[in-house]
This record gives sequence, structure tokens and C-alpha cells, in this order.
Amino acid sequence: MNNQWLRRAINVVSIRALSIALIVFVLLAVGSAYAETAKQDFEENCAGCHGFKGDGHGTDPALMRNVPMPNLTLLSQQNGGQFPFQDVVDAIDGRGRTPLHGWLEMPFWGLDWQTPGAHFSPESDAAVKQRIDALARYIETLQRK
Repeated sequence: MNNQWLRRAINVVSIRALSIALIVFVLLAVGSAYAETAKQDFEENCAGCHGFKGDGHGTDPALMRNVPMPNLTLLSQQNGGQFPFQDVVDAIDGRGRTPLHGWLEMPFWGLDWQTPGAHFSPESDAAVKQRIDALARYIETLQRK
């Protein structure tokens, strides 16, 4: 009888350990996929103005319109050593900015990345938020130490 109880206990522990390992693997894989997507988003949508390193040395002068680009690698340094995550998210999203006139310094990715045909639906907004958050986390990795 004791052996049976012990075998069941080992099976339960093994199943839980396997479940935990699987969850960790999935989270790491998903996190890695978002990180790769965010890097790609940065290279495709941000590097033209901010440079591939985020240092403000963009690759497309036509996009920059003779406006100095911020050095994104200094955001933490300029914020007392803390990365201003929500400020970066808000800047990427852009929907909180109100244009008075003329050219805006940055696109409204919170609008541009909405799902076509489903703009501002809960699913579309959630996908945009996830994409913007991932991009902000990527920019956090560019910070100078």
C-alpha cells in the first residue's frame, strides 16, 4: 500500500514539474517571438529616423525633415536611471498627442497598427497594445549602461 501511494505521489510531482517546465518553455518562446517582432518593428518603422542603434542617426534623411532625432539610448540616463516605459509607450502610440498644425514628429502607431476592418475593436486594441509594449521593451534594451 505504501508503495502505491509513493508511486502516485511521484507521478503527481512529475506531472506538475513537466507542466511547469512546459509553461516556462512556452513563455520563453512567446517572449522571444515578441522580442524578434519588436526588433523587426524597430528596424522597419523607427530606424529610418532614430537609427538602427536608436542613437538618433537615422538612415533616411527624407523622413527626418531636418529635425534632430532624439537619442533613444539615453532615455534611462535622462530619467534618473529608470527607463520611462509608459512615456515611451505613449510616444509610440501617439493617440494622446494633439497636432495643432503641420508635420508631426512621429507617426501615430496606435492608429497605423490597428487591424484593418476591425479598427478599435477590443481585439485590435489588445494586439496594438501588445505590439507597442514589445517595442518599448526592445527600446529599453538599447539603453546605455
